[in-house]
Amino acid sequence: MTLVRSKHMNTNSNKRSPGRTTADGDHSKNSSASQSYLPERLWNELNALVNEHGRKATRQNKIVGHETVDARREKLVLSFRELHGLGYKLETVHNLQQRHVHVLAKSWEERGLSASTIANRISCLRALSIWIGKPGMIQKAADFVNDPNSVRRMQATTEDKSWTAAGIDIHAMISLVEQHDKRVGLQLKLMLAFGLRRKEAVMFRPLQADMGAAIRVRDGTKGGRERVVLLETAAQRDLIDYAKTTVSKVNEHIGHPDLNLEQAIRRFNYVMEKFGITHRALGITSHGLRHQFLNDLYETLTGVPSPVRSTNVTAQIDQLTHDLARSRISQDAGHTRLAISNAYIGARKNTVLTPEQKANANRYRELIAKEELTDSEQKQLIELIRNSDPVMFLL
Repeated sequence: MTLVRSKHMNTNSNKRSPGRTTADGDHSKNSSASQSYLPERLWNELNALVNEHGRKATRQNKIVGHETVDARREKLVLSFRELHGLGYKLETVHNLQQRHVHVLAKSWEERGLSASTIANRISCLRALSIWIGKPGMIQKAADFVNDPNSVRRMQATTEDKSWTAAGIDIHAMISLVEQHDKRVGLQLKLMLAFGLRRKEAVMFRPLQADMGAAIRVRDGTKGGRERVVLLETAAQRDLIDYAKTTVSKVNEHIGHPDLNLEQAIRRFNYVMEKFGITHRALGITSHGLRHQFLNDLYETLTGVPSPVRSTNVTAQIDQLTHDLARSRISQDAGHTRLAISNAYIGARKNTVLTPEQKANANRYRELIAKEELTDSEQKQLIELIRNSDPVMFLL
């Protein structure tokens, strides 16, 4: 049986230093020798399947981004390497069965990998099962673990990840960064002003993006989804005009002109480390500026702080206003699902009324539905409005 080093499979992925731990908890070169190789036939099959089907979403009729393809490729390689190390030496991907997924999920669960990591890996295996003609083999991720909570991802944040929540003077910090590296400082400003992701900011082409009343975000987007973000303040307009002065060609981006994308992102990360913009140092990340923009946007749209900033206050606005704000946030963030907004602004808690509040709410609805009220009913209605919690009238 011919064995091939799996690390050569993904020619587009970023190189990792020896022994470095990845975000998924794997060690790029610390695996056992049996996990470092894959049978040549299996390697060729995986490569061919990813190349043919990798850009197709499994549950929606859309195309996924190149980063998603690379992630699928890497996770599938890791999965088969681990199976190989656990004694399941499959020579062809077509031999993959449910029991193999159970073995892998048990291993990941026992190692304490995060819910999102386990769920993502099972999702990649689900895609593979479809590609090899076994579409019903892998259903819910929870079917393959002992504790369903180990694959249950929290959709709503319970922590405000904005810089202001960490007590950071945003403009002072960005000014310090800008003095050290003007381009990285500009990238941070764009993340704050328009909610851009790191890669979107590095690849931003101001002359191409400026639409007058809005900007078009297209390079570096997640899943290749373009979006339009409105320019609603003079500060936003001034920032775009300034960004345009830093480039000389329509297709030029604001990243360092002498660096490629990988190097520009590495430079960005280096500057973040240098100024303590990390969880470890100041308890913030550059991504927190995206949270800052979206939470501030919610407050601008609704007039009250977002749920993650003040659940009690948010409960006092009607559901339509709340959902319209969430829709705008999802749109400006570059997402297609309304629920994803909760990952930035948190979820509004359902208000539980006491029996007395329920009775008052019912009586209020009865009175407000009447065309004519008696003097005593008018008095009762006024008393209800004056003395009752306004939240109950919105439910």
